[in-house]
Amino acid sequence: MTQSGIYYFDHDRPRSNPSPPYSAGEAGFIWLAHDEFVEADWRLEISPNSLHALRGHGVVGLLNELDLILGPVGDGQEAAISPGCSEKAMHIFYEADRKTYGSVHDFHVAEIHGVEYRLLVDNREYQRTLSRLQFLSATASREGRGLHLRF
Repeated sequence: MTQSGIYYFDHDRPRSNPSPPYSAGEAGFIWLAHDEFVEADWRLEISPNSLHALRGHGVVGLLNELDLILGPVGDGQEAAISPGCSEKAMHIFYEADRKTYGSVHDFHVAEIHGVEYRLLVDNREYQRTLSRLQFLSATASREGRGLHLRF
């Protein structure tokens, strides 16, 4: 949808492989294997709606303040939060959930060739993602694993 040089993300389009400047992400675990090699996996897909909400609400910035073993979080590349900070990440995701109620969030994503790209957050979908990230980080904390992220 466009309005005088503004383009809004279309929530009805398929989520996988969104068109730039919109992007999607992933989250999973990272751990040290028995042979002392680092292993990682992906457990959760992060939709463009949730990824840009995580950026817009400042969650990515807060995650970057944690102990990173691969990173930084938020540049679209792989990042990792150390196992000792998985519980802190969980608290960040819980706190982020408090910002989802009772408000409409309209975030700037990019400006390209005079067109502003924006995203109107679908709060329910974002809340489901935050819930999954809370569970993922709580599980990582209990199992002594870090968080493997691509935001």
